[in-house]
Amino acid sequence: MPKPPYHLSAVRLSADEYVAVNLRLWRARPATRRNYALLGVAVLLLSLSIGLDLWQNSRPERTSTFIFLGVAVLYGLSRAALMRWQLRRGYTRNAGLQQPLDFRLTNSEIIGRSPQGQFSSKWPQLKRAVWVGTDWLLLYPTETACYYLDLRQLQPPATPADVARLLAQHAVPQQRVGGGGNLPGSDGVA
Repeated sequence: MPKPPYHLSAVRLSADEYVAVNLRLWRARPATRRNYALLGVAVLLLSLSIGLDLWQNSRPERTSTFIFLGVAVLYGLSRAALMRWQLRRGYTRNAGLQQPLDFRLTNSEIIGRSPQGQFSSKWPQLKRAVWVGTDWLLLYPTETACYYLDLRQLQPPATPADVARLLAQHAVPQQRVGGGGNLPGSDGVA
């Protein structure tokens, strides 16, 4: 097990990766899941109503049910498309996301360097860490902003499990979104 500092060099977040990572976060939110569950129940009930209407009358009696079903399906499809569009627009407006960053994870802090300068955060200042799939770790110094760490850029011999242990050592709350499984380093899973 290598000791810190751990290095991630030239981390660059493409527009497609930004959209994919943030869509996973959005889909995992309880409010989004609840919204889609309610939408699914509404579509099911409207479909059953149309089926029952056809079975009883051999033709549709209430065209308003078709309209409500169409609106529900259109809403479900357009909501995800709108979210993708908003994320892509947000990415293009944020030049900082498009710059390569070098990260150094030490025993006391995370340090980032870009062509625009340097920043750092002490581990106790981090609100949480979110593992997105197997490739991305998001570290939140505030509730609304994060550092995007591309774990594919983690310099050997360090591993994601080493980073997870460093976060745990500093009591940074960790969670996993997408990709299934446990956090790196827990239960022997890396």
